[in-house]
Amino acid sequence: MINTFWAEPEWVSEESIQELFNQCQYYERIICGELKKKVLRYDNHLKPHQRKKCSEPHCTRSQMVLYSNLEGVPVALVHQYRRKDGTLGGSGRPDPKRLFVSGRVIAVRQIS
Repeated sequence: MINTFWAEPEWVSEESIQELFNQCQYYERIICGELKKKVLRYDNHLKPHQRKKCSEPHCTRSQMVLYSNLEGVPVALVHQYRRKDGTLGGSGRPDPKRLFVSGRVIAVRQIS
């Protein structure tokens, strides 16, 4: 089956995509080396008003991270707040935006 990660997705709620992300254990698979990650161009320090809104410390970065299998095929796109000490801000877990699982591409709509 061809991975169509960037194809038009099935739109789902934030709760649905988070539940599937957790069920598939993507974050745990990154930690144990079963998947690899790449921080994309979006890797910015939060501005003071953003830090205040998110209750994050100085030098926290807002990152979009692409998870791929060991062959380099994308399986997840997540947003995360990475603190200076390396820990994740917010809930302490990545916030999934797009997943490829069981032949389906699912995503949440981004509201500006």
